[in-house]
Amino acid sequence: MWIVAVLLLAFFSFIFLWRSIAFIAKNKSSSAIEWPVVGMLPALLWNATTDLHGFITRLVKESGGTFLFKGPCFANLDIVVTSDPMNVHHVFSKNFANYGKGEDFRAIFEEFLGGGIVNSDGESWKIQRKRIHSFLSKDGFKNYVMATLHQKMEGTLFRVLDDVSSSTGVRGEVDMQDVVSRFMFDYVCLWVLGFDPGYLCVDRHLDTFSCGKAYDDIEEAVVYRHIVPKGVWKIQRIFGIGSEKKFSTSIKVLDKFLYDVVKTKKQELHKEDKRLQHELLTQWMVADEREESSDKFLRDFGVTLIAAGKDSVSSVLTWLLWLVVIHPRVEKKIIEEIERVVVMAKRRPNPRFLICKDDLHELVYLHAAIYETLRLYPPLPFEHRCATEADVLPSGHKVHKGMRMLFSMYSMGRMEETWGKDCMDFKPERWISDEGNIIHVPSQKFMTFLTGPRTCLGKAMSFMLLKFMVSSILWNYKFEMVEGHVVKPTPSMVLSMKDGLKMRVSKRKV
Repeated sequence: MWIVAVLLLAFFSFIFLWRSIAFIAKNKSSSAIEWPVVGMLPALLWNATTDLHGFITRLVKESGGTFLFKGPCFANLDIVVTSDPMNVHHVFSKNFANYGKGEDFRAIFEEFLGGGIVNSDGESWKIQRKRIHSFLSKDGFKNYVMATLHQKMEGTLFRVLDDVSSSTGVRGEVDMQDVVSRFMFDYVCLWVLGFDPGYLCVDRHLDTFSCGKAYDDIEEAVVYRHIVPKGVWKIQRIFGIGSEKKFSTSIKVLDKFLYDVVKTKKQELHKEDKRLQHELLTQWMVADEREESSDKFLRDFGVTLIAAGKDSVSSVLTWLLWLVVIHPRVEKKIIEEIERVVVMAKRRPNPRFLICKDDLHELVYLHAAIYETLRLYPPLPFEHRCATEADVLPSGHKVHKGMRMLFSMYSMGRMEETWGKDCMDFKPERWISDEGNIIHVPSQKFMTFLTGPRTCLGKAMSFMLLKFMVSSILWNYKFEMVEGHVVKPTPSMVLSMKDGLKMRVSKRKV
């Protein structure tokens, strides 16, 4: 009993200390003051609710690309934060074997991602990566993904946007971030699980508590776990308070959904021709037939791929829509490029989908616009590693055994040393050479898709989906911002907009 009392006292003392010095941290938000006992944690907590990504970027710039965040002396929370390309190359490529996810990372994500590829190291990671790469490379799977995308866009997304465009007043406004996120959840579930949960409803009576909402709530809680001592969020989990209460509820919703799907898929495997099923969960089960995977592993496999698929594409698509709307010059160039490709192709497969999969490589300017969006607003703003043994980084910073490292992709896209003095400007042209080709930037400078052995397996497919979706959406609809709506990033595991993306939609007349 006395242990519980001590833990509670420590927790409430921590909250009291945070609030008592918040006004000081507020006035010093551009610098991380190191306090006795609690280190730099107060400034981090204060900025976590206001402008976490901007705060980290300012610190990185002030420190020349790398700084040591000093956590509370009792919490083992010292972290090396960097956006230095040399450090990136060292950790992710040159000395890859010395840097894994680490026990703290696995503890944070264990209930959510379990033993999925994102949360794995060693042999488990190698096996999953090899199989997933094989699945994604099959022409049958690529054709299935594109055919499913056609059906889902025409069957739900376009019908929702048609409804909005024909409405007036408040009903003529829509949160495009919410619509895109819901659409991508349904769509990714189709090619991962073979099941459409119907999170985006055509009648726009949107479900407010479902598996899709559970994903979003979990991802918000995970960020909190990253920035407070492990003991704090574990106490909250024990007593079911704060963000951990919502986390626990959402995990139960997610688990029920996924275990039900796994049970159904196992039953279907005995009835249907396995060769005709292209979704990834079935492919894994067929490949693993001799050594049947546990329901727990299949749940982890599914939840990880859904999170990776829906978050990356929906985040980029949402930020790109906003950037295009506030940069009419870019929108005009994208539309002109689509028209040019359509004329060259000399075919009209579908009046709403003028661009075919075989034509996507011709959309060079759109490709550059996607790259530029990824530079400024990467879907995963941070990447985490932990040192197995002591090391010295190229920047000269010492990394102790077990020390965590945080790589800020959000900050990397805002470094003048890499991108020039116009690094804050949205300029797709910076990615296009004089010959009209996409300029290659080394992955240690632009690590949105990571770098080294853990480079993202879904990069090619993400570009295929994004170019098809963006070209089809912009060809059919024109967007404008709702007056007074402010867009700013939220501190979450996936870079999203704090108050959504509220827009008006109208049919485009080309």
